[in-house]
Amino acid sequence: MTRGRALLSLAAVLAAAPFAAAADLAVLRTLAVQDGGRLKPLDTFARETARRVSGAKPFTGGESVAGLDPSEWVLSMVATPARWKEERMFRVAHAELRGTLGLEAGRDRYSFSELVAHAPFMDSAARVHDKLREDAEAHLLPTEQETAALYGSLSIVAGIFSGDALRMVPDPHDAAGAWLSVQQLGGIPGERAEGARAALAALVSAYESGDRTAAAAAGTRLQERLASLAPSYPAAARLGLEVHYNVFKPFRWAWVLYLLAFLLLLSSLGLPGRALAAFGFATAVAGFVLNTYGMVLRVLISGRAPVTNMYESVVYVAWGVVLFALAFEAFQRPRYVAACASGLAAVSLILADNLPILSGSIEPLVPVLRDNMWLTLHVLTITLGYAAFLLATGLGHVSLALHVFAPGRSALVRSLSSFLYRSLQGGTLLLAAGTLLGGVWASYSWGRFWGWDPKETWALIALLGYLALLHGRFLGWFRDFGMAVGSILGFLGILMAWYGVNYVLGTGLHSYGFGTGGLGYALSFVAAELLVIAAAALRRPAAAATLSLTASLRTNP
Repeated sequence: MTRGRALLSLAAVLAAAPFAAAADLAVLRTLAVQDGGRLKPLDTFARETARRVSGAKPFTGGESVAGLDPSEWVLSMVATPARWKEERMFRVAHAELRGTLGLEAGRDRYSFSELVAHAPFMDSAARVHDKLREDAEAHLLPTEQETAALYGSLSIVAGIFSGDALRMVPDPHDAAGAWLSVQQLGGIPGERAEGARAALAALVSAYESGDRTAAAAAGTRLQERLASLAPSYPAAARLGLEVHYNVFKPFRWAWVLYLLAFLLLLSSLGLPGRALAAFGFATAVAGFVLNTYGMVLRVLISGRAPVTNMYESVVYVAWGVVLFALAFEAFQRPRYVAACASGLAAVSLILADNLPILSGSIEPLVPVLRDNMWLTLHVLTITLGYAAFLLATGLGHVSLALHVFAPGRSALVRSLSSFLYRSLQGGTLLLAAGTLLGGVWASYSWGRFWGWDPKETWALIALLGYLALLHGRFLGWFRDFGMAVGSILGFLGILMAWYGVNYVLGTGLHSYGFGTGGLGYALSFVAAELLVIAAAALRRPAAAATLSLTASLRTNP
């Protein structure tokens, strides 16, 4: 308990650290908001809203809120709504939607006033709303999905203008009930509620007048008054832990270190000494520590294993890839395995940090996932298997490159194939165990062990593919080149089970993990992998012939 309190206190200090120069309004960040089914700091609510409105992954603010802290941006919208209604902060990135609605061409950002006054857009939004009201699971066209998302963003911002979206007031009569908005604060009787109303009014008034010192003092009083309304109000230190996670961005720092480690280790391969390699390895370990730290923070914030959506699984796979590489390095120090793993982890975390379809928001679990024991056993096991397969795929690409461009490095190819084979063995064992554990979990949750759900079916297809590859290698059907090709083809099955079922098929009992987008990128990846294999297969005989000719010339000059 003491260690937990110490960690929360440290997090609160770290959360405020970036605001040492402008700590006057830092208190706003740890005001609690009930949103999305959980209690979160205002900082998180503001960042999520900004990403939804401006389309930016990190809080860059776009053109209209640049230079403002996320929480201050929300306060500014409450204090001066007229200003923000005219700011062009809504990004409409979908070109087809802009053309369909007849929005002004030549730009992709529009103001609140422009959009709500745009009759074609409002009519389209009304039609989508009617369609969903008749059938909540109705299939929406891409433009309809974008229309619904844009209208939802407008509704949230309208709620911030009015205060209705800021559910920051705990119900003093029902500790477990839904929180009230600041707009409803005036309807709560009692001295404590009156103190909260006065503090809120003072906060808005001081900010409007530009008195940031008075605004900070009013913000502190508001937090104290709101906390006094209900004993269940979350501690500022616990909210500060999430603020620290938002500000520090451990996964971003992790991919920076992974990328640096990859470059250092890659450079060390051509040098005789091990100093550069040792520095690169230490950098990879530092990235791994930060990757672990970020996942621990998400566990402490959410109270669950960090693998319940696509974003978290990508982060966990990056961690697992480096874990396997560090295990290999501990025994034989092959260097190129750590280099390969660092590059793969860097790419994975860069994608998680920048792809719009991968939302890093911490959402509450759906009921079927609330059994943390099965969630931990099944999902962590099977996703760690994905990490082993990704490492094998990376090693497979390196092996193919050696077959084509350096056919004389047979010793290195054999060593690579050995590590590739071990990765495939570990991944197959984890995938099989995770699939079986998923069946046990399904028997508890759905009343049947196996039902040929798309997720189950593709997991089985991927497992059978890797089993065939391992058996082929045992029987001598596949050697170094065949194993390299098999590792790449096998991962395409993993890609379908991991991404395709959730984002392409979009059907089955695993609906809690569904999403949309990225199909073009996935198909391009598959096409590129097939081209790599085809090019290697066509080039390999020529490379072997060149090697044979070179050897002959050396023997008979």
